[in-house]
Amino acid sequence: MEQKNLFCMWSGGHDSCLALYYAQKTNHVKCIITPIMETNVGYRSQGLSPHILRAQADLLGIPLLIFNTSFQEFERNYEMTIASLKKHNIEGGFYSEITQEERKHINEIICERQKMKSFFPLWQKSKEAALSELLELGFKAKIIAINEKNLTRDFLGKNIDKDIIEEFRNRKIDIWGENGEFQTILHEAPFFKENLILKEGDINLRNGYWALDISIVNAN
Repeated sequence: MEQKNLFCMWSGGHDSCLALYYAQKTNHVKCIITPIMETNVGYRSQGLSPHILRAQADLLGIPLLIFNTSFQEFERNYEMTIASLKKHNIEGGFYSEITQEERKHINEIICERQKMKSFFPLWQKSKEAALSELLELGFKAKIIAINEKNLTRDFLGKNIDKDIIEEFRNRKIDIWGENGEFQTILHEAPFFKENLILKEGDINLRNGYWALDISIVNAN
């Protein structure tokens, strides 16, 4: 079967790594795409800086395409970014949504308008199964932000593992964090050339989220 040239949406956390893993199985992933949202403290994605995202892309060996946007202009800037990929013979994209129907619909519509295919390998997958697969494959993701309404700051700096998942269950939150309960940074992965060595910094409260500042020791 002929491989397709695709892009993959990339957050830098646990939520996008399985989508990329599936995309690479049977396709050529020519780039990963990350939106950086404008906030009152600058541009950020999932709490990750462009420097960290580029370090991950270097370890993946896949070009990273970042587009800066405001929340209000997201769809417009996103579609312009998708349109720019057609000159590179990119035919579609992989996404990580599991239950978020609105986000799935937006991605489908934008790809359709640009005559591209959209793929959702995790759609309606059991979140328990997705996390189990993530751990079995050797992915490691550290919690770097938590919604103060759902979790306490002592979760910061911990890797997603079976004990943490059980804690999420006990607190009755979405164990995949799809509603913004927590955010992570992927630092070990079967498709990384080497592991990211992380250095933890200060903890700050930002817009209802306790956030752990992270830097990478072995980034170029």
